[in-house]
Amino acid sequence: MTERLGAQDRFAMAIARMPEALQERLGDDGAEALVTLFESAREEWTEDVLTTAVDRFERRLTTEISLLRADVTREVSALRQDFTREISHTRVDVLKWSFLFWVGQVAAIAGLLAFMLRP
Repeated sequence: MTERLGAQDRFAMAIARMPEALQERLGDDGAEALVTLFESAREEWTEDVLTTAVDRFERRLTTEISLLRADVTREVSALRQDFTREISHTRVDVLKWSFLFWVGQVAAIAGLLAFMLRP
């Protein structure tokens, strides 16, 4: 009901703002028809503008999301390569220290055995 009253108020205001000479020339019915014509044209125009704006926004959003997806994919790929490189270096370090540890253990056990087996 309030929307209807709002539309009637707008309609009455549009007729009141119409120049008096034009209103007299068109008559009450003609003035109302002209206001109705302008109001329907405004509603169509508003709908067209909103549709165009929404379409542009959706296209822009799609473009930005595609760019973001490409950037994220590129960054994840670079991160994966760095991570793989770091793991391989760590693996080499672990093998190196493991080998050094076991050589040291073998030397220590050989030294203990040599000391214990001395006559």
